[in-house]
Amino acid sequence: MNRFALIGASYKTAGVDKLGRLALPKADLIGRLAEIARATGVAELAYIGTCNRIEFMVADDDEVAVQACRDRIGAALGETPADARKIFRAWAGEGAIEHLFLVASGLDSAQAGEREIYAQVRIAWQNARAAGTCGRKLDFIFNEALKAAQDVHQHASRPANAESLSGFAVRRVNAHLAGDTGRIAIVGISPMTRQCGRAFAAAGLPMLVVNRTFETAQEFAAEIGGEPVTLEAFKADPGVVDAIVTAVGGAEPVLDMAAAAKIAANAPSRGVIIVDLGVPPNVDPAVGALERIHRIGMDSVIAEAAAGRHARLGELASARLVIDEHLDRLRRDYAVREAAPLIQQMGDHYQAMAAESLKRLPKGNGADTEALRQWAESFARKLAHAPIKGLRVLAAESGPQAVQAYMRGVEEALAPGGARVVSTNPITAGATTNEKE
Repeated sequence: MNRFALIGASYKTAGVDKLGRLALPKADLIGRLAEIARATGVAELAYIGTCNRIEFMVADDDEVAVQACRDRIGAALGETPADARKIFRAWAGEGAIEHLFLVASGLDSAQAGEREIYAQVRIAWQNARAAGTCGRKLDFIFNEALKAAQDVHQHASRPANAESLSGFAVRRVNAHLAGDTGRIAIVGISPMTRQCGRAFAAAGLPMLVVNRTFETAQEFAAEIGGEPVTLEAFKADPGVVDAIVTAVGGAEPVLDMAAAAKIAANAPSRGVIIVDLGVPPNVDPAVGALERIHRIGMDSVIAEAAAGRHARLGELASARLVIDEHLDRLRRDYAVREAAPLIQQMGDHYQAMAAESLKRLPKGNGADTEALRQWAESFARKLAHAPIKGLRVLAAESGPQAVQAYMRGVEEALAPGGARVVSTNPITAGATTNEKE
C-alpha cells in the first residue's frame, strides 16, 4: 500500500483562520486540483475540503515519497517547506488509508460521529474524477472508504445520535429564539444549511432562503416552505431577521460591514444571532462588534464541538472496530489485487507450455491439430486452477512479494534445461538463479 499517501491540515494543526486561507475555492477547484497534481508529480490526487479540514489523498504508480509530496503541496498553496511541515500532517501507505476511513466515517471530525462528512468525501471523489486526477487506485480506495463509513453508520449506535455542526447551529438559534417564532435567513445552499433549513421547517419557523443564484434559492425554498431571495437583494434590504445561518464557498465574506449595519438597524430588541459556518468566514468578524449583533464563527463552533470529543470517542469504540475490520479485509483484497498480474502470468505459463508441447507432436499422424490445440488449452486451464487459487491465498496472507518469489521459481523451472535464468518479467526482472534440476 506504499503507493498511497495523505497530506492533511485541520483546525488542530492550522487553526480556523489559516485553514480558510489554504482551502481551495469551490469555483476554482477543478482547475486547481489538476494544477496541484502536476506540481506534485503524482499520478492521482483528490482534495477533501470541509469546515475544519483540508486533505489531499495521493496515489502514484510507485512508492510515494511522502515528505517530498507534502513539501510540493505546501508550495502549491504558497507555504515554505518549513511551514508546510508544521501545518500539514502526512500519512503513508496503510496509515493514509486508515485516516481516510476515519475521516469518511466522521470519527476524525470535531464533532465525533457526525455524518455530513460522508457526502463531502463522496463529492471530493467526484471532483477528482471531473478534474481528471482520479484513476483506478483512488477509485478503489474511495469506494472502500465510503463502504466503511456506511458500515460505521449502520452498525455503531452512537454516530446516529451525534450532533453535527449544522445541529449545533440549529441549537444555538433555537436558544436565541427561546421558544418564539422568529424570522431566519439561510444564506447559501450547502449540505449544512440544507440540514438547518429542514430542521427549522420542521419547527414551523419562517425562513428566507438567500443565494447568489435565484433559481437555486427558489428550489430549496419550495422544499422547506421558505421565501427565496438573491444575495444582492438581501444585502440591499434584509428586513427584520432574528437569526442568520450561513455556509457559502468563497474566499471573501458575503456579508460585509455595510450589509451588517442594515441588519443591525432592523434588529429586534433581543438582537440578531449570526452562526457563520463558512471557512474562510462568510461574515466579516468585525461585524460582531456591532450593537445587537452576536456573531458565532467556526472557531467557536469547533471549540464547543471538540470539548466533549474524547468522551464521545469512548462511546464510539464499536465504530472503531468496524473500521479495523474493513482495514483487515482491504489489506487482503489489495494484496490479491496487486498480485493479479503475477497470478495471470501463472495461467499464461501453462498455456505456453501446452502450445509448445503441441509443436513437438510428430507430423502426419492423422491427428486433428485444432482439436488437440483446444484440448491442450482446456487442460492447461484446469491444471492451473489449483495453483492460481493457492496464489490468491498466498497473496492475501503474505502479500504480493511472496507471489513474486513463487513466480521466480516457476520461471526457473520452465526455462530450457532449468539453467541460469534472467527474468523477462518486468516485475521480477533482475532475479537470477544458477540452480540445476
